[in-house]
Amino acid sequence: MAKFRYPTGVRPLLIEETARRRRIESRFVDVLERAGFAEIVLPIIDYAEPYTLLQARDTSKQSYRFVDREGEVVAIRSDFTPMVARSLAPAITKADLPLRVYYRGDVIRCDASRLGANREMFQIGAEIVGDPSIEADIAILRLASDLVREFGLQPNVVYSDVAVALPELRPVLATKRMNGDVPAALRGIAEKLVAGSAAVDDIAPFAPEAAARLSAIAAALPEFELHLDDFEDAGAYYTGIRFRIYDAASRTKLAQGGRYDRLYETFGAPAAAVGFTFTIDDLFEERRQLAGRTADSLPAGWEPADLPAGSRRYAEGE
Repeated sequence: MAKFRYPTGVRPLLIEETARRRRIESRFVDVLERAGFAEIVLPIIDYAEPYTLLQARDTSKQSYRFVDREGEVVAIRSDFTPMVARSLAPAITKADLPLRVYYRGDVIRCDASRLGANREMFQIGAEIVGDPSIEADIAILRLASDLVREFGLQPNVVYSDVAVALPELRPVLATKRMNGDVPAALRGIAEKLVAGSAAVDDIAPFAPEAAARLSAIAAALPEFELHLDDFEDAGAYYTGIRFRIYDAASRTKLAQGGRYDRLYETFGAPAAAVGFTFTIDDLFEERRQLAGRTADSLPAGWEPADLPAGSRRYAEGE
């Protein structure tokens, strides 16, 4: 008997949903190109081996891998950031830097821990390559938050720095609980991280560069939230700031990013980089949260036609 259903986590976008996605995509592209970013297009599959050391164990398990006809292990794209570095590194020279690029397309992930979670996600991201400055961090953070505002939403930006996550502190950060393995010299900062009361001055003794960078970002972007206890054991290539952007009203995560100054060197071209990625499906979900609003209360820049069918009926007063 023919199967009329799709595998868990994938589905087609029909006419209306495709039109909504393309409108979102076009607005992203307009903002990015006005900010001086140029587009690159990446393959959907690549050899798995170049990325092996760049992925945390849990992340690598999310990749779909198979052996091709030539006997090579290849993987379907599950993370844009390493692929951007692999594609640009052989081609860029110092004269090209700093470079501003953006990309878009699907990533495919197998997340067995989330029943029914999307396996196929459409993402748009951007990077500043070849600029290690604090100003580049601030520019990326501002751009990402401006993109959220472009859709009439209020961004809530939470950031930290991976330098806080010393190996001795990772279990504490992951569980938000103290344990007996923390060295005496770090127990003070560990207790503050667990309590959520750690400040930049507390990390300065063991991470002075990170402390200076975070202080500069806090001064330039006082509306963003510094959470030193924020920790995610994924993305093994990050070397500096890490951030996430949420919709302030619903706390839906819309984007994430950070700094990865050693990633390009892995592929032969030493170059600092900082960037972000939006998952467009998360913006779709945010639109579903608008069900029940009237057309007059939709955020600026939104139209009833942009809402999923069920929400649109409410917005149009049906």
